Amino acid sequence: MTTLTDRESLAVLDVHISARWKHDTKTGPQVVRRNADDLLSVAADKAFHNWITKYEFYALGVDPLILQRGSRPLTVGHNALIRGKDYSQRWMAETSYSTTKRSLGDAVRALGWYRQFPEIVLMFAIINIETLCEPL
Repeated sequence: MTTLTDRESLAVLDVHISARWKHDTKTGPQVVRRNADDLLSVAADKAFHNWITKYEFYALGVDPLILQRGSRPLTVGHNALIRGKDYSQRWMAETSYSTTKRSLGDAVRALGWYRQFPEIVLMFAIINIETLCEPL
């Protein structure tokens, strides 16, 4: 599952779930392509570090904040520069996951994968609406 989270409101803006691919490195670029007009930067983990993905993000006008693998001095310096930018805001996406799990539970009730997708989308939609509502 790959999500696109707004870092100011912690709202989940886009969800992509694939039953075919086990890792989100295949689905992540699809989410960026769909939302490239609205994005300034994308923070992702080290699994996204390949030159094809980074080149595609640059071509779309999106600044990729992706850490590199390895421990060479050049790699360590690059990772320090990325952490100095907005990469540290990546925790906000994890916070939106945690909020959803604590509020609505960490398991889906549907048994078939084709029913689990709408359930997950609805869970994120409910959390987005709840944050906009004022408590009574």
